[in-house]
Amino acid sequence: MSIRVSKRNTEKDSIFQLEGRLDTAGSAILKLELDMATQNPAGNIIIDMSKVSFISSAGIGITVKAQSILKPKGFEVRVAAPTEEVKKVYDLLGFSHVVKIFPTLNDALKA
Repeated sequence: MSIRVSKRNTEKDSIFQLEGRLDTAGSAILKLELDMATQNPAGNIIIDMSKVSFISSAGIGITVKAQSILKPKGFEVRVAAPTEEVKKVYDLLGFSHVVKIFPTLNDALKA
């Protein structure tokens, strides 16, 4: 299984729940979703990665690109509840300071 993406909106944020592997194929799926969400954003994009078992550099790149599009519009991408492996990849590639990472979905929603 690659990635499954579920989306829901709150009053001020869009939440993307991911499940599976965010590999090259999964990144293409997420890219389509984030491209649409960043065109006319109504708030921040929160990506719940609590059920992501693997992330490639392509997956990281998709979130970083979305952040670069949202930031000038006054919004941001927040990664919520990443697994230890996902957090480690963000840290290793040096993108933990570009995309904000929160330990839980509630923390990301409150920020």
